[in-house]
Amino acid sequence: MITPWSRRLTASFFAALATALVAFAVTDLALYLVSQLSLAAIGSYAAVLALPALVLLIVVFIAGLIDALSSWWGALLAGLVGGLLGAAAGGLAAAKGDLIKYLSSIVGFYLFFIVAAAVTSALLGRVVWRSWIARPATRGRVAFVRVPSANLAEGIVTNVPRTLVDRDAADKQWDDYVSALTGAGWQIVEVAAADDQPDAVFVEDAAVVLSPSVALLTRPGAEARRAEVAAVGDSLRTSGFTLFELEAPGTLDGGDVLVVGSTVYVGRSGRTDADGIRQLREVVAMANLDLTVVAVPVTGGLHLKSLASALPDGTVLVSGGLEPSIFGRALRVPAGESANVVALDDRTVLVPASAPGTADLVADLGYTVVKVDLSEFEKLEASATCLSIRS
Repeated sequence: MITPWSRRLTASFFAALATALVAFAVTDLALYLVSQLSLAAIGSYAAVLALPALVLLIVVFIAGLIDALSSWWGALLAGLVGGLLGAAAGGLAAAKGDLIKYLSSIVGFYLFFIVAAAVTSALLGRVVWRSWIARPATRGRVAFVRVPSANLAEGIVTNVPRTLVDRDAADKQWDDYVSALTGAGWQIVEVAAADDQPDAVFVEDAAVVLSPSVALLTRPGAEARRAEVAAVGDSLRTSGFTLFELEAPGTLDGGDVLVVGSTVYVGRSGRTDADGIRQLREVVAMANLDLTVVAVPVTGGLHLKSLASALPDGTVLVSGGLEPSIFGRALRVPAGESANVVALDDRTVLVPASAPGTADLVADLGYTVVKVDLSEFEKLEASATCLSIRS
C-alpha cells in the first residue's frame, strides 16, 4: 500500500494521540479506584504516567508510519511495545537506580498501563488510523488524462486490422474529449506525457479508482504497456490517493474493471487473468471497501468495457455477445454499436459519434447526449472510457 506522506503523518499522529490519551486516562482512573477513590492520588498518578504516555505516543506514531496499524495484531503489538517501553522509562525515572524498585514498579504499578496501551492501540488506534487513511482527499470530480504520444500510430492492436492513424485528427479529437469533461465540471489532471509509449493515452488501463481515496495500480496484460503505470501512480498519489499495486505474475487492465454502485465487475479477458482478479478481491478486502467483485468472462472484445459501460443511474449498456443478465439492470445497444459511454454527470452522457444508435437509446432515456468523434482512437481498439481515469 502506498499512502501519501501527508495523509500517513496525519493518520499516525491522531492514532498515536488517541491511544496515548486513552491509555493514560484509563490507567489513571484504574489506579484512582484501587487507591479507594483518593482525589489526591489522581494528580500524583498523572505525573508519573506522563512519561510512559509520551513514549507510547512516539511508538504508535512510528508504527503508523510503517503501516503496522493496518492490522489488529500489528496495532496490538505496537501498543504492547509502546506500553512496555513507556513502563520501562517511567520505572527507570522513578527508581533512580534501585533495580528491585525498578522491576517491581513495571510488574506492579505500570501493569495497568501496559495492558491499557496494548488494548487501546488494537481497538482505538487502529480504527483512528484506518479512518484517516480512508478519508477522501479534498477535491471535486477529477479526470486524469494523458496527451497522445508522438508514436500513437504504433499502438497495439489485437482484434482489428491495423489502419493508418491520423495524428493531427487524433489530437483534435483528444482536445474535444477533454473539453467535454471540463464543460461538465471535471477538473483535469494531465499525467506526464510519454512520447515513447504509444498506448499511454489510454490511461484508464494503468489504474482503477475503487473509492474517493483508494486506487489500484494495475499490471497491464501487454508487457509493453507496463511502463505506463509509474507516471499514473505519481499523479494519483499527488492527488491524495492511497495506492495498492498489482503484483507479478498477475495481470489486470483498467479497461476490464467496471464499478457500478457497490459492485465491481471485472472482465476475465486476454489482458486480465485469474490472478489479477484474485488480487483485486484482496485489495478490496485490505482497503476495507464495501464492494463485491464479480468476474465476467470476456470474448469478442479487448476489454470488458469494450462491451459494457454504465449510465449515471447504474443501468449497464451491453453489446456483442455479453449477457445482459450478468449486470442485473442492463440494456442491449443496437447491433454493431458501441456500448462504451462516459457519464459526465447525473444528466449528461458522452457517446462516441460512431454510435448513433446508442446515442438515440441514451437520449430516449432522458439524458443529454454529448457526441465526440473518437474514430482515430477506435482504430486502436479504444473506447470513450479509455481516455481518462475519473474519480
